[in-house]
Amino acid sequence: MLLISSNGKEIDIDELFNRYSDDSDRVLANDEIGTIIYTADLDVFSLEVTSNGQLFPKKVNQLSRSRFGTSIIRLQIGGKIASYSSDTIFHIKKDDYVYKVRADKLKKGMVLSTGDKVY
Repeated sequence: MLLISSNGKEIDIDELFNRYSDDSDRVLANDEIGTIIYTADLDVFSLEVTSNGQLFPKKVNQLSRSRFGTSIIRLQIGGKIASYSSDTIFHIKKDDYVYKVRADKLKKGMVLSTGDKVY
């Protein structure tokens, strides 16, 4: 991911984490899964490529750094935020049926068979 400031200068992600990882007001999460820092007030943008090949700056509100590989994900289900391996199976209720869905395939708005909603 390429990050830039509002004046177009490139920002080093490692430098951001080194600078702000000890700032308790900026750290949203710091646990066994990784670290998330708040960046919305820092005017940090990522460059996204549009379908016609142009670069479009997109505001970055938070940055995360995982301590593990991508097989561990953080989900909010109901009122809880928890970490799961990507192959964890959840039972999703849709109409009169219950489906098995892997954690990495869950989408916002799905409802578990327990009645908890995925956010």
